[in-house]
Amino acid sequence: MSPAAAESRLRGLARGIRWYLREAAGETAYDRYVEHVRRDHPGAMVMSRRDFERWRQDDRNDNPRARCC
Repeated sequence: MSPAAAESRLRGLARGIRWYLREAAGETAYDRYVEHVRRDHPGAMVMSRRDFERWRQDDRNDNPRARCC
């Protein structure tokens, strides 16, 4: 394998790991929320990331789902 091909493969692997970790940690939830609001509710105000995270945490506390603790 050439050095350029190895580097390309390594970059692809790093992108995949970054994607997985962001999904698992829930970091992409805000990005999806913004995309949804802009697409389905044009003209509506988009919550700031801080307000979104606060709303999300309140929702988790008020509506528990299956979890271990």
